[in-house]
Amino acid sequence: MNRIQLACWCLTASAFVLGGLVMTRVQAPLTPTAYADLVVDRQGFSMLTTRTREDEQALFVLDSFNEKLLIYRLDVTKKRLELATTADLGRLMGTGGQGGDGRRSR
Repeated sequence: MNRIQLACWCLTASAFVLGGLVMTRVQAPLTPTAYADLVVDRQGFSMLTTRTREDEQALFVLDSFNEKLLIYRLDVTKKRLELATTADLGRLMGTGGQGGDGRRSR
């Protein structure tokens, strides 16, 4: 084996070692992760706050009894809370006021 072949084998081996180290050290998930700032779930209501823009947060309120989703926008700079949109989940999910198992929700 001459010097050129030895150098090629050494470079190939070091490439595999470096590739293995990179693969074991990369811990970033393949899909983006969403984090909720605060989640509260009490008496049929689930509330979640999250940052939607640089100077804006949103409050998502899920009303399990009435099958509604209310989204409020909080403008931090203006210190205002306003209703952004609502959604009728029973109509959107096609349950028509029934729970997912077909029972009528109360």
